[in-house]
Amino acid sequence: MSIAVSADIKPSRLLFVIMAGACLSVALVGSLACLLVPLHLSFAIRSLLGLACLLAAAVALFQVLRSRKTIWLHISATGQIRVVEHLVRGNARAKPQVVKAGVAKLLAGTTIWPGMLFLRLRLESGKTRTIPILADSVSADTFRALSVACRWLISHNTAKTRMLEK
Repeated sequence: MSIAVSADIKPSRLLFVIMAGACLSVALVGSLACLLVPLHLSFAIRSLLGLACLLAAAVALFQVLRSRKTIWLHISATGQIRVVEHLVRGNARAKPQVVKAGVAKLLAGTTIWPGMLFLRLRLESGKTRTIPILADSVSADTFRALSVACRWLISHNTAKTRMLEK
């Protein structure tokens, strides 16, 4: 059985809606902080608390928008993972602009659920990156193939680690 898989992982709309909802909730709490916080605090402290919540929500929403990139993930038959981030500017027929590319290793904290994958990868630069893959990010067949390939990689990495410990 070959585990070779190539997938274009588009940013999940569902994850964006969930994160935007969370940011808006924090912003709502911040705007209501002036009214709902006990009155024994001064108006300046309540205003600062509300402003801090609004600022946190704005920064979180900016980070969510900034991290929305299309990722090309290739898992070879030998288990090597190649990650390429790319942007498509303007026209859909335009050639994608590569932002980052490199080889990665699947880490132990990877989460594989029936409708969601969180791939924890260690890039060749040494940085750890988590790539969320929801069912709306790829086609159903690609999602299934990625899930099987990641399970295979985890089981083989665990077997290698056990052999090295003995």
